Amino acid sequence: MPNRLLLALPAALALAVALAACGGGGDGTTTVHEKTVMRHSEPQHGETLLPAVGGQGAFVKPANYSFSVDGDLIGKGLIWHSWGEAKATGFGTLVERPASGLKDTFNGSVTVSAPKKCQGATYYTQVFPHLPPQADFVPTEPTKLSTPCD
Repeated sequence: MPNRLLLALPAALALAVALAACGGGGDGTTTVHEKTVMRHSEPQHGETLLPAVGGQGAFVKPANYSFSVDGDLIGKGLIWHSWGEAKATGFGTLVERPASGLKDTFNGSVTVSAPKKCQGATYYTQVFPHLPPQADFVPTEPTKLSTPCD
């Protein structure tokens, strides 16, 4: 008989621990813990687009973006964060082709901002490349972009 009691004791102890962990016993009330989850809002209607400089098309999260019609500054391999928000940033490589004919490559970022609704879509209307001080052209203000509604 004492052997049966010793064998049953670990099982009874495990059951008591399991019930306590589940909230078993007590006064029959259950405590609920709520968790608030924050997430960025998505665009309300349609796509969010980045117009091409010069008005020839528009892009959704472009991996490559030319800041001029002649291609003297290009963002490559851009990975976007906060796309569809009031301001989005793309991180990647900025390639500059100055008048000297050389090609300079920098790690950098691109910020798009000033979204505007147009024909069921949202268009960013400003784009700004962040270049290091040693670049030949370091912009001081964003480039203004046109939408089909302009």
